[in-house]
Amino acid sequence: MFNRRCFQTIARAPSLIFPLAVLLVAALALPHSAQASDNFYLQYRHWQPYDWPEDVPSATEVSRSQRGLGWRHQGNAIKFGVDYDYQPLRIRSGAPAHNGHLHRLTFGGQWQLRLYRVEARAGLAGTSNMFKHQEFHSDVVNGRVAMFRAVSEDSPLSLGVGGDHRFGSFRWLPRVRWQHASENGQWLIDLPVMLRWQSPGERWELRLERKGDRWATLDKAREVESALYLREWRTELTYRIGSGRQWWPSVVLGIGASVDTRVRYRDLDAGTLDLRLGDALFGTIRLVW
Repeated sequence: MFNRRCFQTIARAPSLIFPLAVLLVAALALPHSAQASDNFYLQYRHWQPYDWPEDVPSATEVSRSQRGLGWRHQGNAIKFGVDYDYQPLRIRSGAPAHNGHLHRLTFGGQWQLRLYRVEARAGLAGTSNMFKHQEFHSDVVNGRVAMFRAVSEDSPLSLGVGGDHRFGSFRWLPRVRWQHASENGQWLIDLPVMLRWQSPGERWELRLERKGDRWATLDKAREVESALYLREWRTELTYRIGSGRQWWPSVVLGIGASVDTRVRYRDLDAGTLDLRLGDALFGTIRLVW
């Protein structure tokens, strides 16, 4: 049960969360499509170790992996989902004011209404000791939102604006979205954050995407409140094996690279550090029911 400090944290949450919640409720209130589908997934991703970016005798490489699960509902005009992931980012150099065990729980989706499209997600993201001891601060509440308007009813081009932590601290950026489907597959270009191609039948997918988020942190003594920002450019090629039936899942295998990975966090001795971890290959396995 949340303690008094948790309730105070929620009361101090950024004003962005209220409009996000309104948008999500509005999405759930829209009529459901007769062709709607649901699926559940489990995922594991593992990166090559990152070399420590500074020449420190006692420094060791940074290891990284990610485990995730979630549920998706998809219709003609609405997509909604709940996602959880746990990402150990083990920085064993200096005196980081976090334990490296990053948890994130989000819910949200996207929906279309005539010329307008809205994408929104909200949730909690923080280190494991925050959830274990229920000692939260305001950075644990997180979210992202984007709003688009099509140029015309038949145009594949939409213009909009989005706000998130993809490039570090929360910021608003103009967005240009273009979507096209042909016999060669489906293209989606969402500048400046994503480019995606899917083959006919969606068996192959190639994606280049800007990833970035914020996790609230506490040091080991649970006295120093701060935040960790992780951002990167990520490219991945995936292949889906089978289409899944009843209790047997389809399997998605992926190989990719994280490029220009950067992490910003508080160090108890050195203050705020903004480090470039570098580039690393990774592999992904995903089970979808």
